[in-house]
Amino acid sequence: MLSALAAFFLLIATLTVVANNVYMATTMESANQTLRQIEAERETVTWQKIFLNNLFISLPLVIPAIGLIPFLFAWVNTGATIGMLAKATGIQPATYVLTVATLAFPEILAYTLLTAENIYLSALTLTGAGAKARLGHSWKTIIFYMLLLFIGAVSEALMLGS
Repeated sequence: MLSALAAFFLLIATLTVVANNVYMATTMESANQTLRQIEAERETVTWQKIFLNNLFISLPLVIPAIGLIPFLFAWVNTGATIGMLAKATGIQPATYVLTVATLAFPEILAYTLLTAENIYLSALTLTGAGAKARLGHSWKTIIFYMLLLFIGAVSEALMLGS
């Protein structure tokens, strides 16, 4: 449970800090260009595309410790995109992040669960405290994660009108 709370706050804090930094640093022209690109992508998005995108972004998390690197790289990129969209729409970055976290809660929860599992397995591996035994239960987390990603993709597609 502690690793899940730590993962959730890590993810939200990362989005907020990066979004705020990009919001402050980006030009309005760049922000508007990002907004136009996102609006164009919304025209062809389906729940299947959303699900596969989210799956491929977060799948590295199944590899303890090392899997955090590519996922956090993608997560920072997400924060940067949120910062640009916040600038283009005139919404404060923290408000934008909280809105996204609320509307995309199943997706955020899926990322939180897999990040927490990654952190927990990494800690168990480093301390030699039963990582092999935990691996026997990790499949439950992965199934729940997939279910949450599916729910998140379908709800996101519905919100986007796809």
